[in-house]
Amino acid sequence: MSESIKMNQSPLPETTKSSMSSSTHPSEQINFIDAIKQIVEGKKVHKLEWKDREYYVFLNGDLLSIHKPDGVNYQWVINLGDLSGTDYIIL
Repeated sequence: MSESIKMNQSPLPETTKSSMSSSTHPSEQINFIDAIKQIVEGKKVHKLEWKDREYYVFLNGDLLSIHKPDGVNYQWVINLGDLSGTDYIIL
């Protein structure tokens, strides 16, 4: 059974480079299509422009959900920035 989820858009991008982890090498970054493939396989995926790693996307039942630092899972409302993103990483 799916956890309770609310609708919400992706977090706004961080305006500083401090959100990028020094442990993430550019070759580990993937695009949106590859991120979705990983999510379907049961992985959690984070976008580097999001504020912190408590923002991640996962498959919650049959819905794409985004987990936020408040501990709540929301239905992921995908926007153009998400679709064109190439800075996803697998957690």
